Amino acid sequence: MRFVRACTLKDLRRLRRDPIAVGIWLGLPIVICLLLLLVFGRGQATPQGKLLLADEDESLLSSLLAGAFGQGPLGKMLVVEKVTQQDGRRRMDRGDGSALLVIPKGFGDALIKGQASQLKLVTNPSQSILPQIVEQTVSMMLEAGFYVQAIAGDRIRALASGTAPSDQSVAESSIAFSHLGTAIGKYLNPRRIDLETEVVEPQGTASFNMAAAFIPSMVFLSVLFLAMGFSGEIWKERRQGVLKRLLGTPARVEAFLLGRVLSLAVVLLVAVTAGLMIGRAVTAIPVGIALAGAGFTALAGVALYLLFQLLVMRAGTERGANIVVNLVMFPLAMAGGSFFPFEVMPAWLAAIGKWTPNGWSLRQLSAMLAGKSSPVDIGLACAGVIAVASVEFALVARRLRRGFAL
Repeated sequence: MRFVRACTLKDLRRLRRDPIAVGIWLGLPIVICLLLLLVFGRGQATPQGKLLLADEDESLLSSLLAGAFGQGPLGKMLVVEKVTQQDGRRRMDRGDGSALLVIPKGFGDALIKGQASQLKLVTNPSQSILPQIVEQTVSMMLEAGFYVQAIAGDRIRALASGTAPSDQSVAESSIAFSHLGTAIGKYLNPRRIDLETEVVEPQGTASFNMAAAFIPSMVFLSVLFLAMGFSGEIWKERRQGVLKRLLGTPARVEAFLLGRVLSLAVVLLVAVTAGLMIGRAVTAIPVGIALAGAGFTALAGVALYLLFQLLVMRAGTERGANIVVNLVMFPLAMAGGSFFPFEVMPAWLAAIGKWTPNGWSLRQLSAMLAGKSSPVDIGLACAGVIAVASVEFALVARRLRRGFAL
């Protein structure tokens, strides 16, 4: 074990002497997760726009119409700004607003008296959602005014005529409104119609959190780069005669290789844990699940390193080893969901990529972070990775003993 510890510390010290490479490897998941945090934020994104309001009437009813845009969820999506009609049209020509609503003078009196009046709504063609929301809100408010007029228009006009109403007129209006409330109430309590809604997602499509999908992909992209970078170090050991001297000592090749694996595991744990902890700001991953995911990813990264190590040691030269490992790594990253999540890839490519070594590991990590994996599932996944890594470890050690070091 002393020799294993010495080999591990030796590799970590060598990495310390190359801070730029280590900074790139460790900083990749951190920078990407910070960018995802800036893009997607901490919560669900809400569209926001600006409604330019030219209220030329300035009546009670026009104020009620304008106030409808500042209530409830609509108030979080729209900022209402009062302008003149001329200024509003100039700003809409510049695209500075989602919509311009013009309430003409006399709108309130016309609505009370049941006369014609015309609202003007100018929408921004470069936006699609918010102008439609404004249009639908105005339409609903006007329809509500129409039905109030149809039901109680005479009483409203009588009260708003400007002359002092007689006691008999007030009493008749109160009785009429009471009868109206009773007549409407029998439809509302109990309700004559219940509306049940059910959201049915089309087959083959599923909604997903973009940040939650990208974070595991970017983490595994950094794991692939780390595994590839570590695998090339074996040629430096050979060029400097380290491997040849190793075969002439009582130390076992397996101990030397285990030291390299442990040093890589340390770097992987630091990089992946940092990335997932920052990712918690986007996806609210529990700390325990993030740590379990980091441990599994470090195991998967070791298995990928040993796979690349086998490929590198089969090449005839160091230059050829670099070409071979790049030719393998980049297709694996593309098909295995490391550049783009499986959810946004073509179905045929995603079906293939999910069974690549990194694609399978990525699926397991995504399931863990989404809370879909039980402790048994996590244990089985880790056991499978350890079994594959053990076979690869034995093959790499055999290759070291049989000629690669010479």
